[in-house]
Parts: sequence; structure tokens; C-alpha cells
Amino acid sequence: MMLFPDKQPKMSLRRSYANGYKYCSRCRVYYLTDSVRCPYCGILLRNSPRKKKSLRNARVIEVSEGVVKEASRVKVEVKAEA
Repeated sequence: MMLFPDKQPKMSLRRSYANGYKYCSRCRVYYLTDSVRCPYCGILLRNSPRKKKSLRNARVIEVSEGVVKEASRVKVEVKAEA
């Protein structure tokens, strides 16, 4: 039984932001709605895709053999208290 059948937003598994759909990160569903928040969980809806990180400014560092040898000798012990 739906209380407000006309107020229910349209749901879709894969839609684009260009068509007006908004994405709920928690529910993992696209909604076609004017609302800012998800109608089910209340989290803010995304109305644009996330920016992809660029590797343009990434730096490549060469590690000397001495550092690699020293790192291979390091032993790490983890003690967990119950």
C-alpha cells in the first residue's frame, strides 16, 4: 500500500546525470526527483559524477637496493589483546 503514489520518485539502476537523475551512495540507486535527499535513507543525493584522480602530477621514485634489503629484514609483530 502506497500512501502517495504520485510522489514516489522513479528509480533506475543505471541512468545518467545528464538526464536529470540523482544518485544515492547508500542505496546505490538513481532517482529522478527534484529532492535533494534520498526518499528512503535521507542521505544527500549526488547530482554529478565524482572527479577521477589524475596521474598527471604523479612522481616516480627509484628506491636504492640498500633500502630494499633493509626493508626485507624488518619484522613486524602484532599482539592483540583479547
